[in-house]
Amino acid sequence: MMGKFAIFGCMTWTLLAASAAPSWAENTNLIPQKPRVASLNLCTDTLLLQYADPAQIASITWLSLDQSLSPYAAQAQAFHHNRGNAEDILHLDVDLVLTGASTSPATKAMLRRLNIATMNMADANSTAAIATNITQLTQAIAQHARGERSVSDFVTAVNRLERTTAGYKRAVTDWPLAAFMQPNGLTVGPGTLSDELLRLAGFRNAATMIGLKTYQQFPLESLLRVSPQLLVMSDNQQQYPALAQQILKHPAMAHMPQKLQVASADLICGTTRVLRVAAAIANRRVQIETL
Repeated sequence: MMGKFAIFGCMTWTLLAASAAPSWAENTNLIPQKPRVASLNLCTDTLLLQYADPAQIASITWLSLDQSLSPYAAQAQAFHHNRGNAEDILHLDVDLVLTGASTSPATKAMLRRLNIATMNMADANSTAAIATNITQLTQAIAQHARGERSVSDFVTAVNRLERTTAGYKRAVTDWPLAAFMQPNGLTVGPGTLSDELLRLAGFRNAATMIGLKTYQQFPLESLLRVSPQLLVMSDNQQQYPALAQQILKHPAMAHMPQKLQVASADLICGTTRVLRVAAAIANRRVQIETL
């Protein structure tokens, strides 16, 4: 649900977020000032729960009830839940429907045929894209001031991380290595959200050392050869045990210098909460720098 990243300066972000036109711009005359909104995607759920007034939320997906997927699982209990299908919300009083990359083409086509105003939000694959998505959504739901404050705080926090890493004496090419490790040994390569978070925290992505791309397996032998100083893993592995997680428990993993568990709900979608993950990784970087 997350993808490519690029670093932008504060002013560039502000201009990009302000200039990007919502995908439903031609339908704005159909949307009331304080629309009732239904979301058919986990990540748009998360944004809606973060920025909308409760009275504006007509429906969110059932996935938002899972605390390993949504940081607002407790809050999500209060709303109508759908399975990501248009049929689930047709009987509701809805002015705008949020869709995403995981929304099926058939569902999007049905919404168009019914002339229901929709806003399709791409997965945020950069910190700039996160800012853009927040701006677009909050404009659409008449919460622009709330969005502006959030984007400003977000950009300030990213800039703070960048200033910290810029102060390290070692050149970027000498930064320590880190890798995100998922079940089945999957990792993330360059141009991803996780890759960007590593750079913001002062690490190089170990996956790039052997040319791995996004969601490719990091072979155990290669992992041991590259020997990253930090492995970043999800905190929900014990909650949902599976054979896919056995590689993460391999005895060879015990020789990895440091491991960090991060909240999967903070990382699974591109929202401002990803900076919690970056900050946790950055804290480990500070420890390594002082060794």
